[in-house]
Amino acid sequence: MSSTQNIKILIIDDNPTLVNVFANMLRIRDYDVTTETNLESGLQHFENESYDVSFVDAPLDDYDEKQVLSLFQENNIFQKTNIILFSSADLKSSELDTWKRCGLYSYLKKPVKRNVILDTLDDVHMKINSISSEIKSEPLMEEAIPLSN
Repeated sequence: MSSTQNIKILIIDDNPTLVNVFANMLRIRDYDVTTETNLESGLQHFENESYDVSFVDAPLDDYDEKQVLSLFQENNIFQKTNIILFSSADLKSSELDTWKRCGLYSYLKKPVKRNVILDTLDDVHMKINSISSEIKSEPLMEEAIPLSN
């Protein structure tokens, strides 16, 4: 089994052609990929599923970058997944700083080369593995038993 099969990815982008090409590129590499072409449906996925990585286009549908950010904050999405903002918009550094403070993992400006996407996924995979190893290596804390005098 490939290590990429353990990585669940959600792609939310309003361009169906791009979504299909992008998803197929990742599926060929054995990633578990789910796609959505609108923001509301994309947000609903977080209610029942967990994703290691979410590529999110912004602006999206009728939402600008600030509205997408607000919805992600309101729904605690930054705590649920590693968000990679995938945008053709030129974000100001102050906007990008706001996204990063909220928990943005990475920002990729479209068009993005395949190797940049794959390198970013490798970084996330290493982060996930390091967190998993830290959890596994933490000593178990036994409940303290009071000693009687």
